[in-house]
Amino acid sequence: MLKLAERIFVRTNEALVVLLMMVMTSLVLLNVITRYGFQFSLTWAEELSRFLMIWVTYLGAGLALRAGNHVAFEYVQSLLPSRAAVWLRAAIALGILVFLAFLAYYGWEFSQLTMRQRSAVLGIQRGVVGLAIPIGATVLGMHLLMTFRQFVSVNVRDDPLSASVAAESPLDQDEETAR
Repeated sequence: MLKLAERIFVRTNEALVVLLMMVMTSLVLLNVITRYGFQFSLTWAEELSRFLMIWVTYLGAGLALRAGNHVAFEYVQSLLPSRAAVWLRAAIALGILVFLAFLAYYGWEFSQLTMRQRSAVLGIQRGVVGLAIPIGATVLGMHLLMTFRQFVSVNVRDDPLSASVAAESPLDQDEETAR
């Protein structure tokens, strides 16, 4: 049941990021076509695509973590014995979770503070854009919690996180058994 919930969570997150990227790309392309092809610009397209980019960044961070695509300084842990490296990675993961909790809390405060402000062109509440911070931090934290064991147990000398998570991900195992 947890594997199914994780699969739904990840697939929903992926679908939302892809959808936002498609809308953002279409808006930018449309604006380029109208600007250079018809000599007028869609003033709202730039603002909306900027807001979508903010949301894509925060919602996509968890997927990047899951794939092992975040920048990591692994030199120190590569020098440690395996057991100490596991403890260090556990401390790092817990530190990340604490940071994400602060980010979610203060991101919520920020979004509430800016909820009465409106964007220049579209008139969208700035707080709606700011909600990307606490929602993205929460989603990233959920991805980290779901992959915590793989994140901590990665042997830096042998495999990057992406290989470990991909090899041990319940999502991939479910897909393989379905084939």
